[in-house]
Amino acid sequence: MPQLSPAQRTASTARILLTAGVLFVIEALARGSAMRTAIAGAIVAVGGGLLFAAKRSD
Repeated sequence: MPQLSPAQRTASTARILLTAGVLFVIEALARGSAMRTAIAGAIVAVGGGLLFAAKRSD
């Protein structure tokens, strides 16, 4: 298995957070929960920030 750079590992983590966040947003919107939607939005924002940082470091 090839060694991944720190930026590649960060990008992988960010993609996982984005995917989980989007699924969490869909679930929260289906239930109509404002607080869960806000928390899910924060997860998506963190994932997006990590992905942006990983892309800039390459």
